[in-house]
Amino acid sequence: MDRLVVIANPVASQFTGGAHRDVMSTLSKTYDVEAIWPGSAAEATEAARRSAKDGVSIVVAMGGDGMVHHVAQALVGSESTLGIVPVGTTNVVARLLNLPKRASKAARLIATPSPPRIIGVATLTLIRGTTETIHHAIFACGFGLDAEVVIEADRDPYRKYRFGSIHYARTAFGVGIKTFPSRRPHLDVVSGDQSSRATSVLVQFRDTYTYFGKIPITLASDPPDPMTALVLGRLRRRRIPQIAINALSKRSLGAIDEIEVWEAVKTLSLKADPPVAIQADGESLGMVDAAKVEWTARALRVVGA
Repeated sequence: MDRLVVIANPVASQFTGGAHRDVMSTLSKTYDVEAIWPGSAAEATEAARRSAKDGVSIVVAMGGDGMVHHVAQALVGSESTLGIVPVGTTNVVARLLNLPKRASKAARLIATPSPPRIIGVATLTLIRGTTETIHHAIFACGFGLDAEVVIEADRDPYRKYRFGSIHYARTAFGVGIKTFPSRRPHLDVVSGDQSSRATSVLVQFRDTYTYFGKIPITLASDPPDPMTALVLGRLRRRRIPQIAINALSKRSLGAIDEIEVWEAVKTLSLKADPPVAIQADGESLGMVDAAKVEWTARALRVVGA
């Protein structure tokens, strides 16, 4: 019997003990199942890395997008397959990959043997001082504005779990109104023969960048191939309403002054002075002096995707 590990986050907004027991019961009919309860994001990644090294067939992330992100870090490039049981607030990864929304249905899908889908990821090389680290983004990443929105939204975890997209929207509006209009471009951004000075860069490589409730938010009219980058110069207060309208209605953001949309991006590099905040999949990765974002095709095996 193949081995399967479930790495669960019991404080995810939709997590319940009953749901976890049902998931374990369903999966145990097909696999030799082990449950792991990490105490931190780093422990979740380490548990997944250890499982992949030990030859575990499927490593299941039971939680929100944060748990999926941290488990996936250890599975990129491995022979282990990522399973997803979405019990978070927004569950962007599960929605993008058209996976079941309910834990019980997700477990039944994982318990049904089938060839995995192999998807690409964005590989981030991040530099702060003399330290270089590698991370992988599963659905989106950003430098500057949206990374600072993530940091600010995480300051109030209750509102984050209780109000989800509305909390993020309110936080984004607040950061955009209060902080960024005075921010001058401090990022040197380069991709191929394109270059610009910016305050923020957002990178999309799935059909949707993120969601506002059920409404998909995109950076460009066409799907990314493989990546699309939004490069934001100065953020003027008077332009914030138009940015919101265009984002919600899938109109081109590149039509707005001081916003550039770069398409068909394979590699993007930036240097920041002073350092810039970065997020991947809605998880803050701190501050960086420089970074490179590269598309890595066929990097991650996913159940049922």
